[in-house]
Amino acid sequence: MGIFMLKFGEGVLGRDITAIVNVVLGKGETIDTVFTNALTRVPTPILANLRDNLIVKPLTLVVPRNTLNSDIQCNLLHGPIQYGVAKAVVDLDLDGDLKLIVTVSVPDVPYTTLNKRKLFQYYYGATRLAISRALNDYPSKEKIKREKYRALHPLVGFRDIRLERPPYLQVALDVPSMENVEYVLESLPPSDRIIVEAGTPLIKKYGIEVVERIREIYDGFIVADLKTLDTGRVEVRMAFESTANAVVLSGTAPRETILKGIHECERCGIMSYLDTINVRDPFGLYNSLELKPDVLLLHRAIDEEEKVPMKEYRDVKRREKLLLGIAGGVTLENIEKLKNRYHIIVVGRGITKSRDPGRVARAIVNKLGDDIDQYRLYLEEDEDVPIR
Repeated sequence: MGIFMLKFGEGVLGRDITAIVNVVLGKGETIDTVFTNALTRVPTPILANLRDNLIVKPLTLVVPRNTLNSDIQCNLLHGPIQYGVAKAVVDLDLDGDLKLIVTVSVPDVPYTTLNKRKLFQYYYGATRLAISRALNDYPSKEKIKREKYRALHPLVGFRDIRLERPPYLQVALDVPSMENVEYVLESLPPSDRIIVEAGTPLIKKYGIEVVERIREIYDGFIVADLKTLDTGRVEVRMAFESTANAVVLSGTAPRETILKGIHECERCGIMSYLDTINVRDPFGLYNSLELKPDVLLLHRAIDEEEKVPMKEYRDVKRREKLLLGIAGGVTLENIEKLKNRYHIIVVGRGITKSRDPGRVARAIVNKLGDDIDQYRLYLEEDEDVPIR
């Protein structure tokens, strides 16, 4: 049996002009077939060479990712881009039995000495980077898991937060006034530890579309507090289509409604909350469910706060894959105690009725820990340095 290897890598460098390089490299029948098929396609890719009649070894195919619409793009591909790729392959002194397929993006920029130098330099560096990463199986699975909540795609501008770094402050917009909502949202500090809740009274007044109005002002993790009691699938889908990141189901709903709601959340890829307001045994309910919610919210109703004390739950964080939330009776004074026992701390009127909502929210967030951005790496400083 012959030797078989197939590896993949990516390198992106440059700022004003960006070099995007994807590499497939390997040895054996598979890469031979892919290489031959790519070489004979139309429009025809080009072999990397240092000059006419001097192709590099190992054999390297340069494939444009985009359609070339001008003579300038053709000249850039056949000139500085091809040369940058070829020079990188030669300088890395790779195993001659390998074959490489390098896809490149070809910009449409003025054909100047400066741009040609930039493209050569960027593609030389990006090709070296992509090949080295392919050979070293970069990134590792651990790296991807570590970065998935911090990654900020340059053409998207926001992160998809999945509540993987608790504790969080959930700001409950529990007043049916859009003017007040806008005031609170605009005052909130930018923090990865803040969740915004479209409260039940707000949704009842403005409809589920209020989630979209909130997102236009504060594009973070938004919970739709529907407290669903019936038609679990329908209400979850409505919230999903309004861009909610999570939906709150009521623990007093029929069992089938809860299960259908959780199942629909899983199908749509959003998180499920189970609100246990007026539920005597929240953990008994949780344990009895065949499908588990992502968040179990221990909730004391506003109407009973004066008469019913906040319940104490022992060892509440010792439950695998369950996020625990607490709502009702949360104050700035008891945040230190609660943050060590709960993953999500819900505050409503303490913020929304404050003269300075932003100050109160920041004071709470400061007690919860660092923001993700404080530990984001510039470029890839954690990429391992190979020992030669």
